[in-house]
Amino acid sequence: MAPTTDEILKKYARKIESEMNESNINAESYSREYQQFKQDMLPELSKYKRWTDSLGGIIKIRLSEKERTKVQRYLDIAHLDVEASQSASLALVAMMLTLFPTFAVVLAVTFLKSPFPLMLTFLGFVLSIFVYYYIYSMPKRLSNIWRLKASSQMIPAVLYTVIYMKHTSNMERAIQFASDHLEIPLALDFRKVFYDVEVGKYQTIKQALEAYLETWRDYA
Repeated sequence: MAPTTDEILKKYARKIESEMNESNINAESYSREYQQFKQDMLPELSKYKRWTDSLGGIIKIRLSEKERTKVQRYLDIAHLDVEASQSASLALVAMMLTLFPTFAVVLAVTFLKSPFPLMLTFLGFVLSIFVYYYIYSMPKRLSNIWRLKASSQMIPAVLYTVIYMKHTSNMERAIQFASDHLEIPLALDFRKVFYDVEVGKYQTIKQALEAYLETWRDYA
């Protein structure tokens, strides 16, 4: 006979309460670990950031406010310390680097007075457009991958938070406890809530948590 919902909740409640007794939360140094935690756990995102840092400033691009806000939101969701203009600049530089070999071959063929490589020119343009679109849309893909993984951890996150607050009615410590026991990427999202308070972006944990929940409004 399959276990009931209450039986499942009681089972996980006992497990979580045992972890609560073993947990030792250091609130003072907790949010300071956010940057190092992110760097250690997200190497694939670090690669994209390195590219934007090295090539994203070569060409200055000024996006419209609407587009800048949209792209920046994707970057923030994926925990990337990158400006939207840098992301757009990287896409443009990648497109130009793709076009360069095509122009070089066309010039060489023209210099040798051979037939104009029309097909090669066309393929070079198509490839460069594809590269531009792929790089420009990277922030959106990274944020969607992040939220897809995080959404699969929402149920244990709610259980950790609610059961902790039944034991100790303290939202801040409940979020700390949940982030310590969740896996990436949702653990990093919860740590970011504390980091935003520490750097002064929000005044309280409640404000930071409400702002974080807003990022899910159009997704779930």
